Amino acid sequence: ERKREREREAMAASKELFKGLEQALSKEGEKLVKMFKGVALFKIDGQDFLLDLKNGSGKLYFDGSSGSGAPKADVTLTMSDDVFVKLASGKLQPQMAFIQGKLKIQGNIALSMKLTPVLKAAQPKASL
Repeated sequence: ERKREREREAMAASKELFKGLEQALSKEGEKLVKMFKGVALFKIDGQDFLLDLKNGSGKLYFDGSSGSGAPKADVTLTMSDDVFVKLASGKLQPQMAFIQGKLKIQGNIALSMKLTPVLKAAQPKASL
C-alpha cells in the first residue's frame, strides 16, 4: 500500500516538472526549440509525454492528448518517474542513467544528449 502511495506521489512530481516545462515553453519556447531541434517522447511509468521542440515555440502533449496533430518522436526515452525527477533536477546524468540501465533510449541518441539544458528549464525557479 505504501509503495502505491509513493508511486502516486512520484508521478505527481513528474507531472509538476512537465508543467514547469510547459511554462518554460510559453516564456522561452523558441529558444528551447533552437537548442533542441527535435521531438522527444518520454515514457514514464506507463504514461507518455511528447515534447515537440522542433516546431514553432514548442509544445507539450500529455498522456493520450497527442491525437493526430502530434509530430512523430525523433527520440524515445523510457524510464521510471524517480529517474526522470533525478535527471530533471540534475542529480543524475543521462549518460550514467543509460549505462546503469535506468534509462532506455530509442531513436536519435545524439538528440537525447541535448535534453539536459531543456530539462533544467523545467525546474521550478526559486523566487527570492
